[in-house]
Amino acid sequence: MHFPRASWLLAACIGNIISATDTGVLEVDLIFPRNSTYAPTNNFPVVFAFQNAQRARYLNPSIQYLMWNLQTDHTSFTLSHDLGWKNWTEDTYLAHEVMSFPSEEGRYKVSWSLTWDSCDEESFENPDRIPRMDHNKTTWATYFSIDNSAPQVDLVAATANETCTNEYGMIINVSDKTLKVPSSVEWSAKAWNNDTCAVMANSTSTSTPEPCRIHIDKAAAESINASVTARVCSGIDPPDYCEKNAATQLAVAGVSCLLAAVGALGFFLA
Repeated sequence: MHFPRASWLLAACIGNIISATDTGVLEVDLIFPRNSTYAPTNNFPVVFAFQNAQRARYLNPSIQYLMWNLQTDHTSFTLSHDLGWKNWTEDTYLAHEVMSFPSEEGRYKVSWSLTWDSCDEESFENPDRIPRMDHNKTTWATYFSIDNSAPQVDLVAATANETCTNEYGMIINVSDKTLKVPSSVEWSAKAWNNDTCAVMANSTSTSTPEPCRIHIDKAAAESINASVTARVCSGIDPPDYCEKNAATQLAVAGVSCLLAAVGALGFFLA
């Protein structure tokens, strides 16, 4: 089964607005899909948000996720965002993939894992210990349905709610302390992070994830759709729907190139 996909990373600096409730924590959320019912589509988005994104600077974060139909066990590829290369200067950062899966009616599951690395402070500072990194991982799952009679996927409407359950997000309590990674420690993010890692905070944060603070507006949703359509249809072995819409591809590609040039993708926070 063929599952074409395209990826797009969105970033924005929202002035002095703070993304998460507590500025001392990093919040990672699944923004879309949520536990709802959608119509089949050739471009189904999966969108994640990093709030207080600067806190991810020395964590080498990565997201992996898998989607499948619970009735048929038809599975998409395992997808990932490896974000160790980012400089994390913005308050809020969005990462998403768009794919033709799921296109069949049924109940679906998205299983996603967030991994990150932090300093093992005790092993770094204790001469009797072998220095090492701490490798952290947490896994979540979200369910949704595909039904021919359901509304079309609409990122604007789906992210319009002011409140929602915190099942879509998690909090990472990161301290302000960083350490130099010893030369004897092998770590894939050394080159990206200038041999620096973050120390996790000892205290437990009382913050609650607030994924519904992220709202995608109409202009951003249209830009996402135009961009990913152009990417998918200009790739090798494009899906059938590209041929049906061939007359519009040049216009879409032009929009995509313009957006890539100016970075004109936006969203806003409640």
